[in-house]
Amino acid sequence: MRRKFCYLLVAMALVLGLAACKHDPGIIKYPSPMSNLKQAPHDTTQEDKQSAAQTHTQLAAVYMGQDHLKEAETALNKAVGFDDKYVPAHTLLAILYWRINRMPEADQEFRKAISLDPSNGDTNNNYGKFLCERGNRQDAMKYFQRALTDPFYKTPEVANTNAGACLLKFKDYTAAEPYLRKALEIQSGYGPALLDMAQLELDQNKAFEARGYMQRFETAGQATPQSLLLGYQIATRLGDKDSATNYSNRLQDQFPNSSQAQSLNGPDHD
Repeated sequence: MRRKFCYLLVAMALVLGLAACKHDPGIIKYPSPMSNLKQAPHDTTQEDKQSAAQTHTQLAAVYMGQDHLKEAETALNKAVGFDDKYVPAHTLLAILYWRINRMPEADQEFRKAISLDPSNGDTNNNYGKFLCERGNRQDAMKYFQRALTDPFYKTPEVANTNAGACLLKFKDYTAAEPYLRKALEIQSGYGPALLDMAQLELDQNKAFEARGYMQRFETAGQATPQSLLLGYQIATRLGDKDSATNYSNRLQDQFPNSSQAQSLNGPDHD
């Protein structure tokens, strides 16, 4: 059950960028939607109901990856119809509702998943991130801590980074730093933690230290709108006009429609 749940959360991570398990996504092969439906068991035994719930949840993850969100919702409703206690279905439903801004329903599904498996690290981490993005710092930190106490949780660097990022959002730098450093102790090249450490250092007027973390991020990961804007801000703070221009050009060329690129067109570029 744990292994099946982990595989499904990898699919969820691919859908929203919420890292869940350390399996290489390339090895996960889902059948085509039609073959999934044809193979879905219709027996009334509990084992077959769970198998059907798993099949429809996998199908929903595929649909979400293709941005077919209505079809994903239909598949997930079928999944919980087969087995209302199937945690991955409720978790993916929560992520789907979060994605389409149906926040009360997302909150309800997260709570349902956690009520069925209170100690699950992946679900607690995702719910913590959800709560923090909604401005609920206190409860978010509670769920991050729950995730980190799960002995079966495969990616504690993710929950540590999310906890640090949540505290960083509220400018609590002293509390945020240990979480981010712990994430990097676990996985030294973990891009999100490196980027958040760069932001933390820049926010505290430590531009040289911020540049060090940015350089590590660029060695370990792929550029994002957020990383390019942060690189631009660090270079500007250091007075490195050539690097600042390079970051600005890359941001405008690679991600012209991003909010980060648009922000460089405003009056304040720092």
